[in-house]
Amino acid sequence: MRISRLALPAIALMVVAALFSTALVHAQVGKLEIVKAIYGKNGKGNDVTRHLNRMIENNALNVKVNNDNMGGDPNVGADKSLKVDYTYRGQTLHKVVKEGDRLKLP
Repeated sequence: MRISRLALPAIALMVVAALFSTALVHAQVGKLEIVKAIYGKNGKGNDVTRHLNRMIENNALNVKVNNDNMGGDPNVGADKSLKVDYTYRGQTLHKVVKEGDRLKLP
């Protein structure tokens, strides 16, 4: 009886440690996900969030930012940029890429 009273807290501690370490591993190898992405001028333009998420391959994204790849020209004649909020390895990050440049994530 006395041994089982001592073993139960030790087992509980091991279970908690295993769950915690699993959470850390998932955060470190967490997948790349686009949270919000807007292509246009001054943040006004097309929401391309879903489009970019579909373009992710092998947990990475490498795409030229232009009207063709971003689904059209939301601001004809204007210099545009792509503003991206994304998560990777448990962190929320932000990146801005000018039209004509490449978006490389992570």
